[in-house]
Amino acid sequence: MKLAIVHEWLNIYGGAERLLAEILCLQPNAQVHALIHNEDNLRGTSLEGVDVRTSFLQKIPRVEHLYRGLLPLMPLAIESMDLRGYDAVLSISHAVAHGVKTTEQQIHISYVCTPMRYAWHLQEDYLHLHRLNKPLIGAAARVTLGLLRRWDRAAATRADHLLAISHWTAERIKQAWGRESKVIYPPVDVDRFNPAKERDSFYLLVSRLVPYKMTAEIIRAFNQSKLPLIIVGDGPEMSRLQKLANENIQLLGHQPDEVVTDLMNRAKAFIYMAVEDFGIAMVEAQAAGCPVIAYARGGAAEIVREGETGFLYREQTASSLVEAVTQFERRAKSFHSQAARENALRFSSSQFQNEFSEYMKAVLES
Repeated sequence: MKLAIVHEWLNIYGGAERLLAEILCLQPNAQVHALIHNEDNLRGTSLEGVDVRTSFLQKIPRVEHLYRGLLPLMPLAIESMDLRGYDAVLSISHAVAHGVKTTEQQIHISYVCTPMRYAWHLQEDYLHLHRLNKPLIGAAARVTLGLLRRWDRAAATRADHLLAISHWTAERIKQAWGRESKVIYPPVDVDRFNPAKERDSFYLLVSRLVPYKMTAEIIRAFNQSKLPLIIVGDGPEMSRLQKLANENIQLLGHQPDEVVTDLMNRAKAFIYMAVEDFGIAMVEAQAAGCPVIAYARGGAAEIVREGETGFLYREQTASSLVEAVTQFERRAKSFHSQAARENALRFSSSQFQNEFSEYMKAVLES
C-alpha cells in the first residue's frame, strides 16, 4: 500500500523524530510530510537526506525559530496537506498531526505522543515561555487556546485507529477526546549502553531546560543535599538555572550522544521530576544500569520498577526529592545494574519493531 507519514515539525532530533526514523526502517517507501523541515538540524541523524514535503508554514522566514508561536495557524496548515494519492496515512502527533484530512477510502492511523499539551495541561507553561501571560495579550491567548481545544477534540474523530505511546497517554486521550487507544511503547536504542562495573558518585539529569521539566526544583534539592549533580541539556532556562546552582552542580549544556552514553553508564542514579508522556531518557538510564529516581506520575510509573530499578517519589517538590535521594543513599548497594538493564529491554527497538509491524499488518490487511 502507498503510505504517507505525517509529522509536525522536523527541526530537532528528539523522541518523536527517533520514532519516525524507526518507522521508516520498517516502511522505507513511505512519503514523509511535515509542517516544517530544517535539514541542517538533522544532519548526522537517521533522518538526514529523507525526502520531506512541507506545508505553507515552511515559506515563513525564520520559521524554525518561530514555529511554536505559530500554534494558531497549525490546524489550517495540517488540514491543507493534500494526501489524496495515498492508500493509508500514519500521523505521528503531539499537537495537530492527527487532524490531517483523509478520504473515506483511506485508512488513517494516528500514533499519539499526547493530545495537544499546550492547549490542555501545559497552557500556563506555553503562555509563560512565549511571554503571553500579561493581562490583555494573556486573555486573547487563552481564548485562542480554548478554540484550539475545540478543534483538537473535533479533529481527533478523523483517525480510524489510535495508538498511544504509554498507558498515561492513553488515559489523556480518553479524557481529552473520549476515545480508546492501543498502547505500543516507542523504541529506545538500549544496545548503545554498557553499564560500568563500578558506578561513580554523581547524580545525573538529561533534559531540555524548559519550565515543565522542573529543573529548578531539582537544583534546589541538590543545593540542599550538597551531593554532586551533572545536568546535560540546553534551553531557555539555562541562564536562570546557572545562577541558582551551587558549586556541587554542573550544567554542561548540550552534549553529543557519546558523552551522554558515558555519563549514564557511570552515574550513581538518574534524577527526573517532569510528568512525561513516556520518558525515553529514563529508559536509556535503565539500559545503562542506572537506577532512576523520578516523580511517580506519567511514564515514569510505567518505566521504573519501584524499589527494584529505582525510586518513585510522590510530590513534585524539592523536599520530596531530597527525601527520596536520602532513602536511595541508604539503599544504593541493593540496586543492581543488571536488573535495571533487563527492565529496559521491554522498550527495545526489536520489541517495538515486532509489535508495530504486527499491528500495521493487522490494520492494513483487515
